[in-house]
Amino acid sequence: MIQPPCGGAALRRAALLWASVAVLVACGSGGSDAPAPAPAPASAPGGLYVGYYAESPTNNPEDPTLGVLHLALPANDAAFSGAMFFTYVGCQTSNLGAISGNRNGNALSGNWSGTIDGSAQAGSYSGSYSASSGLFSGTYTVNGGKQFRDLSPCITYFIAADGTWELLGVGTSVPAGFGPTVSGTTVQWTNPANTALTLVAVLDEAQALAGQAAAARFQTVDDTGLLQSLNLSNLPGLTPGTRYVVAVATANAQGQRLAAGSTVLVR
Repeated sequence: MIQPPCGGAALRRAALLWASVAVLVACGSGGSDAPAPAPAPASAPGGLYVGYYAESPTNNPEDPTLGVLHLALPANDAAFSGAMFFTYVGCQTSNLGAISGNRNGNALSGNWSGTIDGSAQAGSYSGSYSASSGLFSGTYTVNGGKQFRDLSPCITYFIAADGTWELLGVGTSVPAGFGPTVSGTTVQWTNPANTALTLVAVLDEAQALAGQAAAARFQTVDDTGLLQSLNLSNLPGLTPGTRYVVAVATANAQGQRLAAGSTVLVR
């Protein structure tokens, strides 16, 4: 949907790859004497889940992209809330799609609505939890269908009519060994071999845990495959002493999600 100001062509090509959510490969042990990771529970626990949404490249071949998604889920059948974040460049306003819905067992369904660069938008979404992968995944729609937005000289882009999404519990990673690490105010990770695209986002933990739409503070999509760290001290608008969630996801040139995970640190 949104084309960043630099590396746009490469990003468009890379973002296309996110259209089909990759199948999670079961994590094996690192050696013959290493213990196998614990299996995912049959019913997803409640708590904060962070991941990404990906616009459909079939509907929007011009400039499909992806962005951060977060939900605060109850442990049992009940209402929940969260948001999709659509801001990528500084000349945009803060663009949020507030999510509301209900959990029914391992199934999620509901609606989202918000304002994207001054245009009111809304849609539906649905998905479910897989015990074999330990992830929630599903699809979303945009009521207004595909739309072209011209915010020159800031940016021009298309809004896709639909897309997919994937979520995992905050503080967890796939594969399990990917987990980003923290040193002071810097988060570091090692991109798997063949990484072509990296999404990094920062959320206010307290607001995200409360399901507040305004939890997202920053996100960027790197199409070089080289981004492997983020120093929160270099980001404007963050409050010293506040806990933030940093979420990372990587994909290869064939559209497979190689790794995803998140961690929490204090700015």
